[in-house]
Amino acid sequence: MSSGARVITSIVEQTDPKVVPQTGWTILPNITNGLTVSNDLTNSEMLNGGRIAAAGMVTGGSISGDIEAELQYGTYDKLLAAAFFNNWIVNTGTPDTLVIGDIKKIFAIAKDFTDVNVNHLFTGCVVNSLKIDITTDDLVKVTFGIMGQGYQHSKTLSFAKSPASVAQGKAASGLSIGTILKDGVDIGICVESFSFEIDNQAEIQKCLGDNLYGGDILAMLANISGSMTLAYGVASHDLVVNQLTGATVALEVPINYSNKQKYVIKLPQVQVTGDIPSPSGTELATIDVNYTVVNVSPVLEKHKA
Repeated sequence: MSSGARVITSIVEQTDPKVVPQTGWTILPNITNGLTVSNDLTNSEMLNGGRIAAAGMVTGGSISGDIEAELQYGTYDKLLAAAFFNNWIVNTGTPDTLVIGDIKKIFAIAKDFTDVNVNHLFTGCVVNSLKIDITTDDLVKVTFGIMGQGYQHSKTLSFAKSPASVAQGKAASGLSIGTILKDGVDIGICVESFSFEIDNQAEIQKCLGDNLYGGDILAMLANISGSMTLAYGVASHDLVVNQLTGATVALEVPINYSNKQKYVIKLPQVQVTGDIPSPSGTELATIDVNYTVVNVSPVLEKHKA
């Protein structure tokens, strides 16, 4: 039997989804690694003279799952870039920046149950989705939705060759959030929660003769959205009333790790929706606001020390 505490996840970037790198592996800190493989068993419709169904055949499969972690400073920059389908623009004297692009990054991810020596390898993995969750009473969390193209397993050795430990960065919480801006000025209202999501809507192209899990993974139109829970008042009403005309607003959310180190989520144009709250007499009046990023790419800034 295996203990959940003995599961190690390791990762390495690939240039070819069919070639497993022998060097460059690093351990990926995480809360949970939900990567798994599932196969499609197609039942046979052939009659065999009896009432027992004939055996079916495996005709397809899929590799997917979420990797959840605390959004530590610097620890997940490669996966953040992969979710944006781009490279970080590294600057001197100004923040590094990340915007939506068309550069696909693929990874091999090992999931090892070390106490029972059962080892799994997922190859050709793409970050299809990203979610950053910020609440008042928890650490800032990040979830990477993964899709893969290949799978192997072993009961002898890990596929991750000598993975290096990573110095984990600082964590952040709801208390780490700086002044949230709307159209460049303080939003002026209590924000109870904030989320930011990218869905690349990736699809696996399957061709006749491809491997079990398909061929290339192609990203479609990026669906970028999120939500906020706000205290209800004039400022939150003024924000949501934009849904009557479809007018866009700009939002900016800083996540501080130290005096200088921080990530800043910048959303130059979003359209918002939200319902008028209907609280009971014993509840605070809050409004759930959903937003969709339009026209201009979001920007993730990384401010360095």
